[in-house]
Amino acid sequence: MMLGALYSRPERDSERDSRMERVVDAVIVGAGVAGLSAALFLGRAGRSAIIFDGGTTRIESVAEVREYLGFDGLPPQELLARASAEVQQYGVEIIRQRVTSVTPRADGLFEVHHGHSVRMARTVVLATGLIDKLPPLSGLPKVWGRDLRVCPCFDGYEVQGKRFVVFGVPNRLVHMASWVWMWSRDVTVVSEHAFTDVDLYRLRLLEIEVIADEVTGLVHGGERLEALTTRKGKSIACDAAWIAADMVAASNLAASLCDVDDMGLARTDSAGRTSRPGIFAVGNAADPAAHLAHASAAGTNVGPHVVMYLLEREIERRTANQRNGGSADISRRAS
Repeated sequence: MMLGALYSRPERDSERDSRMERVVDAVIVGAGVAGLSAALFLGRAGRSAIIFDGGTTRIESVAEVREYLGFDGLPPQELLARASAEVQQYGVEIIRQRVTSVTPRADGLFEVHHGHSVRMARTVVLATGLIDKLPPLSGLPKVWGRDLRVCPCFDGYEVQGKRFVVFGVPNRLVHMASWVWMWSRDVTVVSEHAFTDVDLYRLRLLEIEVIADEVTGLVHGGERLEALTTRKGKSIACDAAWIAADMVAASNLAASLCDVDDMGLARTDSAGRTSRPGIFAVGNAADPAAHLAHASAAGTNVGPHVVMYLLEREIERRTANQRNGGSADISRRAS
């Protein structure tokens, strides 16, 4: 479903125009791995680009990067700092502000609103990511990103063979419990959900115990997770807790600009193009299953398609100028 206004007010709005700055080829919203990878390609392609960094990324909730070849064990802040330095050496600007809205204009440009300013862009790459919808558990801030885990692909190795407890939204529980079983044979599901016979059969085949209760908190001793508490007053000992959580888009920008799915993530084609020309989306802004390597690849993949989009618009402008008897010359960089 298309949401948001199609066009901004006409150019006669002098107050708005006075806040406008130069037109850039691309604005990238989000300074995670996907956004930085897109910016790296665009900078090396000679395109003017600005990255808006509105705060911490999802990867910064963990202490060490995993499952990313060449960077295993690196603190995520160091990974992002290295990547930021790399893109900046190719002329990409990084602005530490949150983008509040993006307004498409009738002339094909986009007004990118941030703080009290507006930047003009020919294209916008959404790399805004997603967030996990977590229940109100006691002790959560202590262990989120370390002992309360969302995917064994990322950090199952660090706790393999330990005592696992799985809980969370019912529609994802059986899959999550079966999946983490590949890293440990000691798995317990805690849920009051009435599982189907088919689901129960699957869990029994894997010898996964089901406790009919609801997790209410996490107990730790020092820096180590020791147990989960339940609504019925139980304490279930464990070494790692896996939560099957719902996820939603971290920003409503995609929903205001293009077609989105039930999570608010942009619907894209294989090139990262959305339903609105000039708007692209990469990483978890379009794919909830994307890990760091996927996000990096998506950013690199979208770069050539953004450049091709800019090329086609350049050809259109030059064609129109020639028809009108004007000059076809348009600056290679920002105008």
